[in-house]
Amino acid sequence: MKTYAIRKQLRTSVQGTFSYASNGTWTTGKVWDLSETGWRTTADRPLPIGLETIVFLALRDGEELHHILIESAIVRWSGGCHAGWEILQIDAVSQANVANVMERGDQVDVISERTAETDCSDSSLHCHSLFQFLTLSLQTPGR
Repeated sequence: MKTYAIRKQLRTSVQGTFSYASNGTWTTGKVWDLSETGWRTTADRPLPIGLETIVFLALRDGEELHHILIESAIVRWSGGCHAGWEILQIDAVSQANVANVMERGDQVDVISERTAETDCSDSSLHCHSLFQFLTLSLQTPGR
C-alpha cells in the first residue's frame, strides 16, 4: 500500500511540459501541479527514484508561457509513468517565475491526488519551445 505524506502547503494546478536530461538524451513529459519545492509529472516512460538532473519547465499561465530553468532536481517518488520531483537548486529569477505561476494558478487540495487522464506516451506539449529555451539559456553569459 502506498503511503502519502501530508503537504505543508497547497499545490497549484498547472498546464505545461518539462524536459530533462538522462543517459545522454532529452526526454519530455507533462507537468500537472506545482509547489515552491517541486512538481508532479507524467512522462512517456517510468522515471527512476533518485534521478537527479537539470530540468526545463514550460508552464502556461493563461495565454502566457513561462520558461523556467531548474538547475538541479531529483525524482522523489515514481509510480508507473507518474513521478514527483523536488527542486534541489534554482536561481532567484526562476524561483520568482515559479512563484508567479503559482500565484495565478488554481490551488489543489493537499489530500487529493488528482490523477492525470492521459496515456504515458502522450507527452509532447511545447517541446520545440523548451529546446529553444535550452539553447538560449546555455548561450546566455552567467548561466
